[in-house]
Amino acid sequence: MKFRSLASLLPLCAASLAGPSAAADGFAAAGTRATLSVDYVYESAGRKQDRIDLHEWRVHRSASLVATLAAQPPSPLPTMQPPDAAQSAALNAKAGKGQAAAAKMAPMMASVEQIMARCGDDEACITHETSRLGSAMAGTSQLNQTLGAKADIDAMAGQGAPRYQAWQALSQQGRYRIDETAHIVHGDPICMSLPRARCTRDERREGAGDIPLSPQAKKLPQGLPGVTAFEVDGVRQTITLMLPVPLMPLPYTETITTDEPAGTHSTPTPKGPQPRQLAMRTSAGGASAPPLTVPLKGGWRSHSGERVVQLDGKAGESGRLTIRWRLTAP
Repeated sequence: MKFRSLASLLPLCAASLAGPSAAADGFAAAGTRATLSVDYVYESAGRKQDRIDLHEWRVHRSASLVATLAAQPPSPLPTMQPPDAAQSAALNAKAGKGQAAAAKMAPMMASVEQIMARCGDDEACITHETSRLGSAMAGTSQLNQTLGAKADIDAMAGQGAPRYQAWQALSQQGRYRIDETAHIVHGDPICMSLPRARCTRDERREGAGDIPLSPQAKKLPQGLPGVTAFEVDGVRQTITLMLPVPLMPLPYTETITTDEPAGTHSTPTPKGPQPRQLAMRTSAGGASAPPLTVPLKGGWRSHSGERVVQLDGKAGESGRLTIRWRLTAP
């Protein structure tokens, strides 16, 4: 005979934490597919010069991704954002109910543990002793406590109306392009034997193609479900999005042409085209950004937006990252 623990009741507690509800017909049927696409374009160009050194650069990095997502059943609680104040208060109240139920059921649970210890796997013994326990509890304060615990559990298990609908990624794919140049003139002392006592260095980085999948994704029929997701709040009329991002570094070829003498750099400059990889930044903080919450404009089934983020370059070549996303759902 198995009895539910308090931990097993927590999902029931969470399901009942609903705020003001949205009409169910505002949500899609579970399993419905949607498309979330995004374009990332990073551009930087500039020139820095003093009386000795010159640094010119032009950078273009772009990635376009399309993710397919599936609707999850509508829920009273969010999955991509923290509960609001009312929901947090309800959560605390439910936790109190759970603690009260556990305290009220403690004596009965102790009696049940004694029965299990005596009977082991003997079903007939368990049935007999449980019946005796029920008879012995009739009209006692222990029975009243148990019934009070049931009332607390029922209060925890109340279902609220749906307010949120989350969509989870099934797959994503995309293409990218890298096109960068840099022209550097510097007056390192090692360049004294060269014309004007200056060294010249030209760098070229190029790459384009399909955004690579991870080894794990190649083994899955629908690709790798990544961090991509979105969630609709039917009460606040907002949508929270985790946009698709490249999940793997992007390959490119780097070619450096220079007259710098050997020993200019601690690592010798490679000759000819060299394979390289780039982890493309899609936010100011790194490869991926936190969820983005925006107000709905005329419904969530066809929605789009744009953000512009300023990024700092490793050599001072700050640039602008433009992010344009589009959501389409039936």
